Amino acid sequence: MGEFSLAQLPRLQKKMVKKHRTKVKTKDSDKSLEWQRAWEHEYQKQGIPSSFRNTPARVVTEFYAWLERRNFQGSQAADLGCGRGRNSLYLASHGFSVTALDLLKENSDYVAHQAKLMKLPIVAHAQNVSHPWPITTNSLDIAIDIFCYKHITNKDSQRLYREELARTLKPTGYYFVSLASENDGFYGPLLSHSPAPNHKLVVDPYVQIESYLYSISDLIQEFADHFIVMEVDEQESSSPMHGKEYTRKVLNFIMKKA
Repeated sequence: MGEFSLAQLPRLQKKMVKKHRTKVKTKDSDKSLEWQRAWEHEYQKQGIPSSFRNTPARVVTEFYAWLERRNFQGSQAADLGCGRGRNSLYLASHGFSVTALDLLKENSDYVAHQAKLMKLPIVAHAQNVSHPWPITTNSLDIAIDIFCYKHITNKDSQRLYREELARTLKPTGYYFVSLASENDGFYGPLLSHSPAPNHKLVVDPYVQIESYLYSISDLIQEFADHFIVMEVDEQESSSPMHGKEYTRKVLNFIMKKA
């Protein structure tokens, strides 16, 4: 990814920490079963790029290059919401031992099978990423999340995810998260009929999968309970969604524990 950093980040993050002390209350219950059924349907339809692409996400290769430029030394990684494992396989082929977590057992079984065939150090688990992770405290050198966090449409569940991330990431480790901007060409227009505008909640009309959309300041505020942002950028590209090309706008963040 690029070298763009926000000069105002330290001042902005200090402000966000104060705001974060007022916790958002939500009536949402655990949506694991609902999310699981929706994602099973999506992997059958293969309308979202992550459901059918086998090559690693460009942003993951750019994050790895970012680590290399800094001579980063680390060997333990987590791929949160790993899907069919394209990013797990990439990290494992570049020297990381990867713990891959995904909601669908079909996905985790597939990742485990591919890792065995390729003789790569990946351990895959089927589980909700907002439940306790099978990862030792302060053991991760890096953790990546490519369009998973945005789909946890329950603020309490997101908080539990952040707590697990803070527990398992080393003080010297990095967290990389990539998600759709509120200006995204596919998701952005859905805000006009959001069922929860205060949370920027949108629903994919093709597969009924929910998402939260974010601005840069939104995500800094949300992670201010445990993390500080090192770098952030917004990337624009063209990408298919459900058989049609859209101008996509994606936010990429590199964070460390506060």
